[in-house]
Amino acid sequence: MHPGISHEISQKVKNMSLLCALLVVSIHVSWPQEPLSAGWFICNAVKDGYARIAVPFFFAVSGFFLAGHFGEAGWWKREVGKRVRTLMVPFLIWSLVALVASVPLSIIADFIAHRPFGTNIYILHDSNWLRVFGLDLTDFPLHVPLWYVRCLFFFAVTGALFDRCVRTFRYAWLGGLFLFLLAANHIPDENVREFFRMGYSASGMFYFSVGVFIRRIGLKGKVPPHVAVLCGVVGFALVAARLVFVYHGWRGSIMLGKLCTPLLICFTWRFMTARRIPDWLTACSFPIFLMHTVVFPYFAVVLKRLALGELAQTGVMYVGGVVGSIVVAVLLRRFCPKVSAVVFGGR
Repeated sequence: MHPGISHEISQKVKNMSLLCALLVVSIHVSWPQEPLSAGWFICNAVKDGYARIAVPFFFAVSGFFLAGHFGEAGWWKREVGKRVRTLMVPFLIWSLVALVASVPLSIIADFIAHRPFGTNIYILHDSNWLRVFGLDLTDFPLHVPLWYVRCLFFFAVTGALFDRCVRTFRYAWLGGLFLFLLAANHIPDENVREFFRMGYSASGMFYFSVGVFIRRIGLKGKVPPHVAVLCGVVGFALVAARLVFVYHGWRGSIMLGKLCTPLLICFTWRFMTARRIPDWLTACSFPIFLMHTVVFPYFAVVLKRLALGELAQTGVMYVGGVVGSIVVAVLLRRFCPKVSAVVFGGR
């Protein structure tokens, strides 16, 4: 438990982090796209709807925890140093793990397609090294979920700026960032647009600032249940409206998705249970986030040889990504605790 945080809040953070890790997995599987099919509804209502609360929640919680150290003597050097260990070391390790894990499948793909050895091996193409280690801030790293880790480290480095802006401008800062979040997708210059999507995320800036605001300024009491219910009703109504927009091909579906996210986070947080879920399971949130896309390709190879429908294959892929990540995390913690502490950043 973090200093100054109640047991209830601490447990709710653990529980919701687990939920959000599971939602992230749903974002990274490929759901069937046949209009009005079950897969289509899951894709547009969950993957591109409700599940989009996950990373914003992680940003908000990270801002909340970091803000607890603002004002302490030597906080910047200490906290940034800690995040080198808890964020950047796992970032580098999992960048390499994802790269190495892709090699056997690339060799098999070349063999099946009768291509020269090494044609499809990512590591042999010099131009790809920037992406492997996430050095191109206008693109996702090779191991896609690591864009969040990279961005979060940048936010920690510039934490004093967030603190100053939040305390000086308060709601005006949050409101301005939310408007920027909505407008960022329409920035004409592609490199600038992608930088504020994947490098120094406009969405991440807003939700990280929300976390800082809650810790430094505070909110007046809990959100009343009827307000949280209203947020949920409006949020899910926007998700439903987004389904209509997507079905008809109308512009504006992305905007609807961004508008519903803070409402659904508020709703979910207010009604998230504070009852204890086993620590070994809640401790798997970060491992699930880090590992699921590494195990996906191996499940895909197996699934291609099974006579399953497209939706069933996606379901198996999802369960495999979650369960596989949990199994690896539990085994590492049980038999290689020191290795686990390094690769998962002490989580």
